[in-house]
Amino acid sequence: MVACAHSSGTDGIDGGGGDAATIDASVPDAAPDASLCIGVTCTGLNYCDNGVCTPFPTCADGDAGPPCRAGETCRNGVCIPDADDPDGDGSPATIDCDETDPQIHPGAPERCNGKDDNCDGNTDEGDPIALCSNDPSGDICSNGSCGCLPGNYDLDPTVPGCECVASPLSDQGTSCGAAIELGSLSDVGQSAVVAGNIVPAERQVWYHFTAVDLPDTTCDNFHVRAQLTANPGDQFRVQVARGSCGNINAGDYTDYTWATDLRQTINGGLTGECPCWSGTPVDNVSPCTDDGGDYYVVVTRTAGSTLTCESFALEVSNGLYDWQ
Repeated sequence: MVACAHSSGTDGIDGGGGDAATIDASVPDAAPDASLCIGVTCTGLNYCDNGVCTPFPTCADGDAGPPCRAGETCRNGVCIPDADDPDGDGSPATIDCDETDPQIHPGAPERCNGKDDNCDGNTDEGDPIALCSNDPSGDICSNGSCGCLPGNYDLDPTVPGCECVASPLSDQGTSCGAAIELGSLSDVGQSAVVAGNIVPAERQVWYHFTAVDLPDTTCDNFHVRAQLTANPGDQFRVQVARGSCGNINAGDYTDYTWATDLRQTINGGLTGECPCWSGTPVDNVSPCTDDGGDYYVVVTRTAGSTLTCESFALEVSNGLYDWQ
């Protein structure tokens, strides 16, 4: 600012008498007294002004808001002298992209935190597993934090990352009403094979298929079977509901059969429908009936078994096997 004073016209330049207003000189504001800031430490985005910690003047990046003066950098919404380093990380405001965090500066190691730690314009770049190597979870970096993506699980803490993916997907086969469809299996010997790992441990995986009983005249080949053809560590079991979800069998099995092709004699009479008759009844022989229907198979993990990512293999079939 400038100081203005009035003086009388005694130098003959007043143009004919009378007083004239003239500017004596430009006098700058008094300079800050640096001695008042000796021993004063200001934290955050503040600086010492005559012994008082005062916020840096505000600014705005880009075209909006007041610009900073020459020799200042707009950082964290305030104008900071280029050479100043408010967060004390050794990087001046001109190159430090965040003067509120001493762990963020050029050359800083990238961390899994959703921030640009090394001021290169990127966040959480690098190996997602390596970024979480020092995190207690030991998982994988995703969306700014260390953890497992939905449907992924870290079952082995000695292996970095989330090494196990739920199979089937976590939202599939969650109930009898939402059973995974396996289609129709005819008693000519059709089958289907599925696999999964029952992760997490408390989940159930449901499957549904329709067993078709083709018309018969002398022997019914209807033979439904649900068996675990792979069961590492004996950690899986199956239960089967015939007809509807409410008809679940009482036990846990690794091999379930419901069939009419029995070839056994009980109390002198044949059981099952092989042989069977169609049209004219035959003594001590069952009629050839349509035994087709819906089957719901649920695979669970045995209580107390060690949770692993190993997979079961479930084979469901109709007419592929028979009684010998």
